Amino acid sequence: MSYNPLFVDVGANYSNVLQKVEANAKISGRDESAITIVGVSKRIELSRIKAALESGLKIIGEVAGTDLKKKLPDILNYNSSVEIQIVGHIQSNKVKYVVGNCHLIQSIQSEKILSLVNNFAKKHDVVYPVLLQVDFSNTIKPKGLNLKETLRMINLSETLSYVEVHGIMTISPLELENDKDNLRRFFTKTHQVFQNEIKPKIHSDKVHLSMGMSNDFDLAVQEGSTMIRVGTAIFGPRFN
Repeated sequence: MSYNPLFVDVGANYSNVLQKVEANAKISGRDESAITIVGVSKRIELSRIKAALESGLKIIGEVAGTDLKKKLPDILNYNSSVEIQIVGHIQSNKVKYVVGNCHLIQSIQSEKILSLVNNFAKKHDVVYPVLLQVDFSNTIKPKGLNLKETLRMINLSETLSYVEVHGIMTISPLELENDKDNLRRFFTKTHQVFQNEIKPKIHSDKVHLSMGMSNDFDLAVQEGSTMIRVGTAIFGPRFN
């Protein structure tokens, strides 16, 4: 069965996400304003991105690559105030473009990439914000830095004048997708490590725990996430 993007009610989807964020923020004793929503629009055409922006979405999450380069001018022409964040893996040859055109990278996992960001940010004379991609799940194939590696990266960032760590990002292990109890434990542990070990070492007024995606952001918000990355729950299926 093929889908037609015209049949996706992006506005209604976004409203539904807002309602879920509000309800789950209350469970965690917070106001919904404490949660930042990043609409992940990789492989989503401009019409649906426009619909989300018209509905109030302020931040777009993308993957650094050809698709972003094609779409970015049209997105900015439509709404010059939209913030663009990189949420996927970033290769070294894409760093120059990203630093010059996007507002934040959520997926830093190596000293090499962190240093490259610093070098290109220096050329623009800006202090560039990043999140470190972490994985505290102890799985066989982690999708990010462990705690020791994370703290080492934060220490490195303090020696770099043009890059600033604003927090961490994590992706829940695929094997926990249908295991709500262990998924909650994963989010709880990540939040605890963030609060106790990482947040005290970050010297920024803007500190984020980016945790939760379309299938699990409700639990992530309940367990302390301050930023969620939502794709299909807002934009519907990807058609290419």
